[in-house]
Amino acid sequence: MNFDIKEGTVEARLSFYFAHFFLLGCMTQFLPKPLHILSHWLMLLGFISTLGITNAPAQTSPCPAPPTPPVIKGSASAVCRGDSVRLTALGCIGTVVWSTNDTLPAITVRPQRTTKYTAICRLQKGCISCFAEVYTITVNTPKAPVITPDNTIACPNDNVILSATGCTGTILWSNGSSGNTLTVQPAQTGAYQASCRESGCISTPSLPALVRIETPTRPLIQADKPVICAGQSVQLSAVGCAGSTVWSDGYTGNNRMVSPAQTTVYRAICRIGTCKSDSSERQTIQVQSTAFRPAVATLAQNGCPYQTADLSRLIQESPAATLKGSWLFRTGPSANAPAVQSPTAVESGTFYIIFQDNNGCYSEPVAVTAVISACRNAIPVCISNPARIVAWVDSLDFQSRAVRVKAQLRGTAQSLTWQTTGSGLIVDPAALTTRYLFSDADQQRGSVEFTLSTPDPDGSGPCTGATTKLTATIPAQNAPSAELIGLSKKAFDPIWVSNSVVEVAYQLTVTNQGKNTLTNVQVSDNLTRAFAASGAVIRSVTIRTDAGWTTAAGFTGQNADTTLLAANNTLAAGASHTIYLTAGIDIGQANTLTFENSAWATATDVNGMVCRDKSTNGTSPDPDRNGNPGDNDEPTVITLHAASTEGSSVFIPEGFSPNGDGVNDRFVIQQVPAGVRVDLEVFNRWGHIVYRSQDYRNDWDGQPNQGVGSTSAGVPDGTYFYIVRLSNGREFTRFMTINR
Repeated sequence: MNFDIKEGTVEARLSFYFAHFFLLGCMTQFLPKPLHILSHWLMLLGFISTLGITNAPAQTSPCPAPPTPPVIKGSASAVCRGDSVRLTALGCIGTVVWSTNDTLPAITVRPQRTTKYTAICRLQKGCISCFAEVYTITVNTPKAPVITPDNTIACPNDNVILSATGCTGTILWSNGSSGNTLTVQPAQTGAYQASCRESGCISTPSLPALVRIETPTRPLIQADKPVICAGQSVQLSAVGCAGSTVWSDGYTGNNRMVSPAQTTVYRAICRIGTCKSDSSERQTIQVQSTAFRPAVATLAQNGCPYQTADLSRLIQESPAATLKGSWLFRTGPSANAPAVQSPTAVESGTFYIIFQDNNGCYSEPVAVTAVISACRNAIPVCISNPARIVAWVDSLDFQSRAVRVKAQLRGTAQSLTWQTTGSGLIVDPAALTTRYLFSDADQQRGSVEFTLSTPDPDGSGPCTGATTKLTATIPAQNAPSAELIGLSKKAFDPIWVSNSVVEVAYQLTVTNQGKNTLTNVQVSDNLTRAFAASGAVIRSVTIRTDAGWTTAAGFTGQNADTTLLAANNTLAAGASHTIYLTAGIDIGQANTLTFENSAWATATDVNGMVCRDKSTNGTSPDPDRNGNPGDNDEPTVITLHAASTEGSSVFIPEGFSPNGDGVNDRFVIQQVPAGVRVDLEVFNRWGHIVYRSQDYRNDWDGQPNQGVGSTSAGVPDGTYFYIVRLSNGREFTRFMTINR
């Protein structure tokens, strides 16, 4: 309301107070009684004050009788969303002012939800009515129902029942029918919708419910281990079935664990509704139920002037050397017994040799005896087999503020002591596995250094104890969380090139286990620590990596400047890349036949922080699957038993010349054990596969079968990388040269 108040005039002030007194009367009906009385007294005092300001004669009020509120009539009080309602204000001889700001006697509204409307009647300035009684329009539009099919995948023309929930009225389906359920027999994939009708109102359509129509296809059965030991389990998976996989023994599901007591054949079908596929191919799980006793020699003796015996010679000098698998040297008659620290240099005593094949089955333990004869001018054991320590950081736990560290003893070492430069607490300073409770000062420095030492075995004699250092990084908790990079390192079966030179091959897999892309990814491996430090000589090194990655030039693996395998690469979140490293090692002067090695991976994350990981043994960077590859860093170990003798080892050539001259025209793999299948894959320099055979018969003449290269001229001359897999579990990775 606008009031034209002329300063100093009684007329203006009277008009002002009459109008406000009237409005206050409209409004105070909603106030509590004490405030109601107080408001009237305040208005009355103002009115009296106005009368006492001047002796001028009183003037007539511009609104002697306020108008009565209008009466609102509507065409409907309950409607559906979007419907219109005609509202009319009756009984006003002036201007009707609606709560919508309209000024017509009648208005049309379309409320989207339940809404209240009112109006006033205005005559002239300062003369208006009280509010009209509120007129409420209720909007009754219901919510859309929720549609659920009993099968989201169906066989063509099968019955599918669609159910609608969330509607207390009537369900209206998109095909014109009604009811809470709808039965359809679709011949092709389609979507279904419905609406809800309540009190004459219809909701918006529901979200589409998709029913996919498919014909079941024959599943492919895969087993993680086709050969197991008695009591072991194997994972079976059915791939390619969009419906339910039904196995030959009645089990339903795509994945299952089985523990057959004897060799068993598994098959499966795919079922979708009333349709089912043909049966899959047979998957045979072979169970090896009988443990055997390997034929190894049982007496090991020293050779003067050495005062230790080599247990590995008991294998090399017996028919057992032809077995393919791993040999375990234990201090007790069990595979779980403590390992012999240095099998190639033991003192007098009884030990146990156990064979583990490539399927994980153990032989019976063979007790062997080491007998040490006295020698003139004997070399002390602590010199020929000096004490050594291997140590690493296992895990970091901020909740308990602890660093878990581990160590392994080598040579003649029997005990150790942990010391630290930090201000925290080592829980057990003499244990191989212990925890360090770090302090705030350690965390501020960002790292803590440990020193591990073994006692001097002969006091003032020529022997000394072993000492090594280990640094643990302790990042600040409030620092940006680093992304996770993981690295694994698997060793393949070694291949003997001569009586003293062996070719060892590794597969390194680096994985981005974080949520963002990693840059400047680098992988390094120091072969000197694994081989040269033990007296072996590194004769040759070759590397290959997946397509799109850059290998480091001049890699030798023998010093700090040439240990990079790959550098300046990018790795997307969740992605992995593989590097194959092959080294020719001359072990003629080596003082051990067991070599252990680790690699490192580093990268820069989105926060600019450097994340790193030390490799763990195998093909998984996070074998315990706890989401943190940093707490897995077991060294990768290769144990050499003997150079191969004629007929005892697979022979793979270094290349061939497919020029049609009848000499060396095919890639021939020799000395494969009887009954063993050979799988072959050949890759070019860019990592593209050019040839694959899942039952290789020594017949590849250089012609590609994977769509790369010319089928008339064959693949180009050059260097290629191959993977040979034998059905007995052995695997070989090397390079070959094709030269016509």
